[in-house]
Amino acid sequence: MKKITSLLLALIMCMSLVACGGPDKQPAIDAFNKSSNAFNEVAAVINENPDAYDQEVIDAMIEMANVLNQHKELLESDTELDEEQLNEMIAWYGTVDEWVADAKAELGI
Repeated sequence: MKKITSLLLALIMCMSLVACGGPDKQPAIDAFNKSSNAFNEVAAVINENPDAYDQEVIDAMIEMANVLNQHKELLESDTELDEEQLNEMIAWYGTVDEWVADAKAELGI
């Protein structure tokens, strides 16, 4: 009986360690997917004729693309991110969404 109890306690402790994996990345992943899809739609239009846009727009687009790529790598990796980092990423995606909305309005798409 002692062996069974010890085994059960050991299993319960192992399960509790698995549950302590850190904050859930899924909300950040969902926000990333939404923002990056919208961004890619605008980027495709701009990339069709980059000479039609001023360098400031191109530079902003390149900078956002670089940060989105960095975030993609972090979200797909086993790197543990704390809640604050994930919230900062989600907030930044709001900035991307605003830029995309403004760009779509200017581009008429």
